[in-house]
Amino acid sequence: MAKEPSDSRAVRYLAEHGPSPREELPVQHLTTNVRTLIGTLNISGGPGGGGSTAGVAGGLTGIAYLREEHDLSTVVEAWLAVNEEQIEQLPPDSIRRRLRASVSHDKRDVVSDVLSAAGYEVDYADRGGRQTDPFECSLCGSSVPDIASHLQSCPER
Repeated sequence: MAKEPSDSRAVRYLAEHGPSPREELPVQHLTTNVRTLIGTLNISGGPGGGGSTAGVAGGLTGIAYLREEHDLSTVVEAWLAVNEEQIEQLPPDSIRRRLRASVSHDKRDVVSDVLSAAGYEVDYADRGGRQTDPFECSLCGSSVPDIASHLQSCPER
């Protein structure tokens, strides 16, 4: 009788230990049907990746997790913890962009929320991007993040 993917030692390990460094799994070469249950979170170079991470203190450690069981925020927190020393060498905007690019589009906000909570904020003010300091409306005195949007609905206009 064929073994079920959920009977894999790697799946059982992750069910017991939670999201873990990929190299800690008891099985390194996963069968195709087991790979459908296990994801790996890491950043890399390539299109949109902004270059290789191999030169960053020997590379970064991928975190294996059970796709249907582990919450992505927990996976991102585990990735940050295990790669803490290495990612200190990378700019926060690179970490944010590359880690968001490693997950599906609908889960990118989860990555951003965890990174923000962990202190990996990006200041876009010096790049002509979004303003981080609020503006004070000269008409009503309100403190607003985007003066152009506010002026359209300002009560004193």
